[in-house]
Amino acid sequence: MAVPHKPPIPPVRKSGTRGATGSTTRNTLQTMTTISNLISALIIVESSGNDMAIGDNGKAIGPLQIHKAVVLDVNRITGSHYRHQDMTNRAQARAVCEAYLKHYGRGASTEQLARRWNGGPTGDKKQATEAYWNKIKKQLKQ
Repeated sequence: MAVPHKPPIPPVRKSGTRGATGSTTRNTLQTMTTISNLISALIIVESSGNDMAIGDNGKAIGPLQIHKAVVLDVNRITGSHYRHQDMTNRAQARAVCEAYLKHYGRGASTEQLARRWNGGPTGDKKQATEAYWNKIKKQLKQ
């Protein structure tokens, strides 16, 4: 059975560049960021990439500075059995973060996802998470 030919994917243009028709394309940070890229930026901001980081008076651990309540919430949502003490394992921490963001971020922008990670399910509505978003945005642009 022959595999159908797929046309090549056109290169991504930076925001504000003009295409062949002269129209402006707008590929923004919001549409270009994958959950994996966002989680990588979260890791840099949360722990500077330190898998053994401990913060918030010992309550937040690992590369994503995960609290026990987040682990319990993800276990409830997904039926998984993650343990808070295992959040220093980067793969497990990323999986917990991804499950959390997918559950609380349906239809959300990159900004909303980052702010919810920092401030809980309604974190995007909290002024206190705006500075956090600016740090994440800076990492995503690098």
